[in-house]
Amino acid sequence: MHRLAQSLYRPVTIDQQKVVLIPEVVGTVPITEQHEYVELVGATNTRPAINVRESDIEMARESYPGVQVFGLWHTLMESGAINYNHTLQVVKGSEGDGFYLCCEVGRASYSGVYEAGFFAADASFSLNDAGYIDPMLEELLLPEQEAKLAKEILGQRKAESRAAWVRFAVMLSAILLLGGLTDLALKFFYSHQYATLENKSVLLDTVKSGLNELRTTRLTEVPNDSAALRRIASLWALDNALRSKPGQSMQLKTLRFHAPNIQSDPSALFPWIKAIPNPNGSWSLSFIRGSL
Repeated sequence: MHRLAQSLYRPVTIDQQKVVLIPEVVGTVPITEQHEYVELVGATNTRPAINVRESDIEMARESYPGVQVFGLWHTLMESGAINYNHTLQVVKGSEGDGFYLCCEVGRASYSGVYEAGFFAADASFSLNDAGYIDPMLEELLLPEQEAKLAKEILGQRKAESRAAWVRFAVMLSAILLLGGLTDLALKFFYSHQYATLENKSVLLDTVKSGLNELRTTRLTEVPNDSAALRRIASLWALDNALRSKPGQSMQLKTLRFHAPNIQSDPSALFPWIKAIPNPNGSWSLSFIRGSL
């Protein structure tokens, strides 16, 4: 068995950190097995999404408590060990057995397991044409994202959403407080100036006229945009780099945003959002205020 295959399912040191590597699935998981998997990382311009079997994560954690678990292919890709221009690449296990990755048009397409030199996904594949992947562990770099269970991912997203909402609420409170202090300061300044101009009837008449005009044009109701703000906060929790469309105001019926760092379709989390993927991996998002 080759060096890299021997490192699976057992603690190894990568990037000065003790971890456990487990094989995962690059590309689509069969429908009959989808309930067993959780997404490890979303799709990029060089590969589809990578999914990992939850039972593999649990087995590694039970065998080695406290040791982080990472995906084999994810780690190899993050370490630059994959040649996307080579159609068939393998991580060799025992003689004739191992794991393979298929690349098409300069992009990873799907992964799988081969046995006795036979590739179930494509009978035309041959080990004679394969590129072997077997880097030294010292050459590898760990991805930012470790393998997590679905309930952990959901909990993390909820925690990030709550934290983002708290930050938003604190910022909004600070703005309101600053506005209140400014209003008090302006009132004090106005009162002081008004006292010095009390005996100037012409200016006083001008001020009274202005006040009467304000009474006729003031708002009778304070606009309530709290529902829209909560939805904006939810999007901000997914991507702190969220940007609003230039020139946009809260009076518009449809609010539009640009999210450069969201990795998966946000409409799966929020049915009220319309999400359009961009070629560079970012998302164009919009929702209708009237549907709140």
